[in-house]
Amino acid sequence: DYKFIFNNSSVGMAIASLGGAFIDCNSIFCQLSEYTKEEVCAMTIFNVTSRQDLQHAFDLISQMITPTLDNTNGTSIGGIGSDKEDDKSSIVLRGAMKTRSDLGLSISLIKGEQGIAKCFCVTLVKILSIETTRPDTVSIEMELPQVWSTRQQKNNVGFGATPAYTSG
Repeated sequence: DYKFIFNNSSVGMAIASLGGAFIDCNSIFCQLSEYTKEEVCAMTIFNVTSRQDLQHAFDLISQMITPTLDNTNGTSIGGIGSDKEDDKSSIVLRGAMKTRSDLGLSISLIKGEQGIAKCFCVTLVKILSIETTRPDTVSIEMELPQVWSTRQQKNNVGFGATPAYTSG
């Protein structure tokens, strides 16, 4: 079920309309961006895009949703109604979050049946450097306590003697 996966993902994700308005976001998106769900849903993709990337964002998103014409026969290729594989359907922009200058936005065009554009999936990513073209996806890391057995304390290697249990 899409909604269950979306809400329980360890990745900050949001859904935006083709006009850029946020429709929904998961709790990790709120936690990382430091905006409430209500604040996010009152904004657009452009409100959380760095000013340096704003014009670039308008241009790239327009290209993503605008069909281009095939000069040979006048048919539409690319953009909203395309299922062409080499289409530019994902971009990365620097973000403008409250206190996180290291976060960016990976914006992917989501298409439905017959390649018709439906919405955007916006994923928070960590910008490692300005030159990075494919930043790492941001996820929440958990610090696990170190558990040592007597033998491992002497050698200072390995995992704890107590098993770790996880669900899922």
